[in-house]
Amino acid sequence: MVFRKDEVGTDEGVSRSGRRTRPGRLRMRARSVCLALALAQPVLAQETQSSSPEQEVQKEQPAGGAAAVLDAVVVTGTADEEKKKAIGNTSGASKEDIERRNASHMSDLIDQVSGTSVNSLYSRPEVSVGVQGIAGHGRVAQSLEGINQNFHAFTRDIGQTGSIFIDPQFLRSIDVTRTGSTGTGALGSLGASVNFEYLDVDDILLPGKSFGGMVRGSTGFSKYGNGQKPSGSFFLGGRNERWDAMVGASRSKNDPYRIGDNISNDDLMHSMHGRNMDFRQSFDNRINVNEHGPCRYLANGYIGLANCGLTAQQAKWLKQAAKEPLKGTQRENESQMLRLRHYLQDPYNQSLELFVSSSKAKYQTDQQPAIYVPLDENSTPDDYWADGDASWFDQPWSVRAQLKSQVAALKWKGNFSELINPRVQIYHEKQDRKQNWTGASDGYGAHQPMHYFTDISSTGIKLSNDSHFDAGLLGPLRLDIGAEYRHARKRVDSLTESEYYEKWLQSTGRDIDVMRFDPDSRTKTAGLSLALSTAGDGPWQANASVGFQRVWLDVLNPVYGVGNISQAGVEYGTSYWRNHYRNLGYSGAELRELAAAATAESQARLRTDPSYGGTRTVREQQDHKFDLKSASLGLSYTPRGTGLTFYGQVGYSERAPTSNEMYMHGQIYRATFYANPHLRPEENLSFQLGMNYQNGNWLADNDRLAVGINLYRNRIYNQIIWGPFLVEGEPWSGVGNGSGSVNNLNDFIRQGIELNLAYKQPLFYVRSNLTLPIRHNNKTCSWQVPSGRAYLTGTTADGGISYTDIGKGERLCYSSWNWMETGIVEPIRGSLTAALTPYQGRLEMGGTVHFRGKQRSAYWYDRDVQNDYHLGQQAGQTQPIPDKSQFVDAYLWPKVVKFDLFVNYQFSDQLKAGIYLANVTNKMEATPTTWGYNFYPGRTLTANMEYRF
Repeated sequence: MVFRKDEVGTDEGVSRSGRRTRPGRLRMRARSVCLALALAQPVLAQETQSSSPEQEVQKEQPAGGAAAVLDAVVVTGTADEEKKKAIGNTSGASKEDIERRNASHMSDLIDQVSGTSVNSLYSRPEVSVGVQGIAGHGRVAQSLEGINQNFHAFTRDIGQTGSIFIDPQFLRSIDVTRTGSTGTGALGSLGASVNFEYLDVDDILLPGKSFGGMVRGSTGFSKYGNGQKPSGSFFLGGRNERWDAMVGASRSKNDPYRIGDNISNDDLMHSMHGRNMDFRQSFDNRINVNEHGPCRYLANGYIGLANCGLTAQQAKWLKQAAKEPLKGTQRENESQMLRLRHYLQDPYNQSLELFVSSSKAKYQTDQQPAIYVPLDENSTPDDYWADGDASWFDQPWSVRAQLKSQVAALKWKGNFSELINPRVQIYHEKQDRKQNWTGASDGYGAHQPMHYFTDISSTGIKLSNDSHFDAGLLGPLRLDIGAEYRHARKRVDSLTESEYYEKWLQSTGRDIDVMRFDPDSRTKTAGLSLALSTAGDGPWQANASVGFQRVWLDVLNPVYGVGNISQAGVEYGTSYWRNHYRNLGYSGAELRELAAAATAESQARLRTDPSYGGTRTVREQQDHKFDLKSASLGLSYTPRGTGLTFYGQVGYSERAPTSNEMYMHGQIYRATFYANPHLRPEENLSFQLGMNYQNGNWLADNDRLAVGINLYRNRIYNQIIWGPFLVEGEPWSGVGNGSGSVNNLNDFIRQGIELNLAYKQPLFYVRSNLTLPIRHNNKTCSWQVPSGRAYLTGTTADGGISYTDIGKGERLCYSSWNWMETGIVEPIRGSLTAALTPYQGRLEMGGTVHFRGKQRSAYWYDRDVQNDYHLGQQAGQTQPIPDKSQFVDAYLWPKVVKFDLFVNYQFSDQLKAGIYLANVTNKMEATPTTWGYNFYPGRTLTANMEYRF
């Protein structure tokens, strides 16, 4: 961060809205509030952003005459104020970070923030952010301009749900909060939140100008353009004493990109999960080119433990295919935005702001790459060879998707007194997702067209107020109160493998009910939050917050199967009752009538619906209500004159299950998944402990050093995972279980250390972040009967069918169906950026090194369960099968080190341009998904420019 002493105490560079002060308030109050909010977000990895007027005064302004350098900011206040504001400023992504990278994909930005990761494919336009190892299904609150947007929709790669559509060309900043969020937007999540802010009028106008615009453009070029087509954005804005207005539009296109090919055969053979990579040839089915390579563990017949790499020949074929663009990584998207702000020019600083954003995209997702091997026609099963280079297989393997997203919000605020400073925001948002794909060759809908369409919309209102008062011995305090009400609706139209399976059953002459794969739903939420924080300038600061949210979830049109047994007992059939009444002397029609009546009565006594047999179909609307709680407590200490701040924070939060977690019902790859309406909310106990250090004039005049360390631990109870279970009321023979969403009985723990460092002098800067997860193997166990009601069947001596209540059944421990995600061992991640900034910062030349450690998953090997499938030591197996139940490590992908280079030059206040060369050494990088691989681009060279007028 650059501190400009010549601007201390002036209004230069501050917007008109920022210069307005609250009636009766002293500007020095900003210092106190800044301290309190720094405590609320106490890690080096984030820059506090608040809607309070004081913080708006200090909101980062564009450095019009300076190049894009590290954290340049113009402030009003004293040096001490700025130091306190700088606490935790390196973990989110600032405007300068975004401009420097000029990313067309959100992954390139988020992967450089400590403690965060992207829980979705690189080429997708929408993003699901993970924070400290927690992600998916709204566990992290994601918002655009403060409006929560965790849209839930099913994909075959389960972890990718819970997404938000952000256009990188509009993006101004990314604000990451680890825990202790005090607003209503974080209610219903597990504590962490990510807020994306779009550009404002100040970001596009030249200094001192009241009207103008900005044009941005970028393109890949040379043979390393790698699919990056010309893309750009245009902004126009202006202001006067009463109005701020801004419009923007963007369009981008990416052709399929090439992945890197720089990787050793040894890594592909011994550190990759090769079972997610498919090799095919078409002319001779007797020849198997999809054989596995060396296996770390191999227990045939039980999926999951076949952790094998590629053969040497397959590694060669993969590298050959990598020289051509990877089909399915193309993308097109366009966006528009409007920001209109009106100042009432009254004594209470009242203002109205309208924000509208609309985006749409075409792309492909759920990557399952396959490689075509052109075998010579003279090849035999024992001696085969390729006739030319291998290439990506041309059969559709991914999901073709179209996505539209709209957000509209109207916000009013005013500052009436120390105690009354209200904010009101009314919003509407919508996401329309259309996914089409071709059925896999081994499913019930092989090679058949399938689709899954969701239309999700919500409307809501947010109310908030901040009050400032003096509490005597406690000093100045701040009280924030917030309330929010939201009404959301989800509509689903699907034709999936599940429907094809049911059609197949009907073709065999069976009379079945057609189940609904993912039903429509309606969700209403009402939330309230209270936060109290110190607002003085003492060394000790504290805050506390509590929140409550009630969720009404109505599943509107479910069709799913459950058991039909309502209680324990013995059921006798017609033969039993005929013998019974025959022994009593009855015969003929009278005997048959009595036996039929007794049979019906016996069945009616034990069955929920006598018209069904052992199972029945539920079609009625299902209503659920969840009461979710949250709380946090934080404390920090800043010894005067040291530049040090020590802090600690503990938080508790809860998340309700989503409709598709509870009610998704059907076939996926010949595995049957059942609805489970008995899921309990997830709970997270989060702990953060750390230290920040700030120092100026450390080694030289006008230099600045910022160092931070943060220890985190998240402990999740009732984690929702995929696992085996029996449905409610099921008559169970004692063999087998269904599958679906269940609550983990064991604590799910994510813990680690975040390190951040930033050092800047006028001629250069260095910044780095490193996330060091502390390993904890998370064992997954669940009750066999989540509903607490299932019945073991048997036969009595007199021929009756007995039903014995087994309660919750056994405690089952296993590796989840999508074990690669639930058992992931978080890898070490980090980046280091260094650059020279001569000519008063107008020139910036530097590079970034990225590191991702070896990717592994901890697989629970249950000797008692899997021993029956074990075929002994397998040829090529590098690790012995354990002789007892324990965790074993499955290797997924080797460690990766990548290098980027960049040059940016500010020609004038109006024009700047740059070049970015990503992945200089063309390293092959990927992350595994449930079914395939998410490959990152290889070497890519792009040029970008920005012109303001």
